[in-house]
Amino acid sequence: MIVVLTLLAGFLRLYRIGPTLQFLGDQGRDALVMFRLLTQGDFPFIGPITSVGGFYLGPLYYYLMAPWLWLARFNPVGPAVATAVLGVVTVPLLYLVAKKLYSHRVGLWAAGLYALAYIPISETRSAWNPNPMPLAALGIIYGFYTRKLWLVALSLGAALQFHYMIVFLGPWILWQLYLNRRQWKNILLFAATGLLLLAPLILFEIKNNWLNTRGLIEFLGKHQYGNLDWLLVIKNTIGRSEQVIGMVLGFGRDFNLLRTWITRGFLLLLIIFFKRVKFLAIYLLTAILMLAIYQDNIYPHYLGFLFPVVFILAGAIFSRLPKLISPAFAVLFLVYNLPPIYTLLHQNGNLANVQKTAEFISEDIKQNNYRQVNLALIDGTRDYPAMNFRYFLILKGAEILPIDQYPQTQVLYLVSPYPQTDILDQPMWEIQALLPAGVVETWEWPDRENIYKIKRL
Repeated sequence: MIVVLTLLAGFLRLYRIGPTLQFLGDQGRDALVMFRLLTQGDFPFIGPITSVGGFYLGPLYYYLMAPWLWLARFNPVGPAVATAVLGVVTVPLLYLVAKKLYSHRVGLWAAGLYALAYIPISETRSAWNPNPMPLAALGIIYGFYTRKLWLVALSLGAALQFHYMIVFLGPWILWQLYLNRRQWKNILLFAATGLLLLAPLILFEIKNNWLNTRGLIEFLGKHQYGNLDWLLVIKNTIGRSEQVIGMVLGFGRDFNLLRTWITRGFLLLLIIFFKRVKFLAIYLLTAILMLAIYQDNIYPHYLGFLFPVVFILAGAIFSRLPKLISPAFAVLFLVYNLPPIYTLLHQNGNLANVQKTAEFISEDIKQNNYRQVNLALIDGTRDYPAMNFRYFLILKGAEILPIDQYPQTQVLYLVSPYPQTDILDQPMWEIQALLPAGVVETWEWPDRENIYKIKRL
């Protein structure tokens, strides 16, 4: 049965992955880093910068994905396939961990729900640094349960480089380390392994006057985390629990009554079966409380460190319910998850259009023998330097100025999926740094990005 579930998970994560791939600014930025690593030996010591707080993650993600980019001949589909494969591998591993913690039946429930859940599927069909997080979280769970602290250190070191949200698991991790406090050799091995994995980021901190540390202190002060309204935090646990449980299980990203009642039922059953599931229940409840303290928006990819625990607990709970209730939940689960999965598998991504647009700009640069060229993008994603288009232009050998050299730019190609007017009045540094300038040529199409060529006067 687990073989069938794994094959099904593979189909849902790999089917039409190229045509549906969204290659956005973050993916373009990462692809450029990996391209330079592979072609110029430019080894990064830091990873992507976070959208909240402006912290730098570690570089592990780049080293994991770079071989796949090389195997795909620098096609971004390569890292996306790698991410999907990691998502597929997570399914049998989830079964094995759930079986180890509870039973074969719980393992099948957990793996089956995870294989067919919309949120985990959607989060593993593109290359992005948070997407391998569920596998790292599974390693943390299994490592602590079996007291293999070296595995915890490896998994935690990786998780800290995938996304900063893993820090919200801090109290549970400290509690587990406290329970293992007499295993001095394992604790020392845990510390050594963790330091080794995080060494590049630590060296970056030392070299750059503790940039991340200072940024963290500024971030905490700005959001007044030292002066919390605990009544508000307790109130926030309701919304956060619905996101962690109801949303992750596929019952809607926005508030709805079904998601609310699914979450309440889940938590009620968690309390009823608490003694049986205490190890993971504390993991989940700790994370929900910590997320209630967090004062910014929560998106599905933030919750990757909770995917395994939610599905294992779901398996542990629903496998013990009366025979009529469990199948009813399974049907409801499929009714809510299968339609968005179908849409996901049949939508069209933007990769082909990004390539076409980059090819067009590359040809125009060559025909006019331009020098000191740069790119900009207006599309609502705030990727103003157009990193996805920039990647393909650099891949084609076009000489594009770095993103900090817009004041030296002579020709700027502005890309936008929407028709633009009053381009020179746009409040973007990428455009304003070029002034005085004029729009010398315009290409607008109904089925792909529009291009506006701006030259310095």
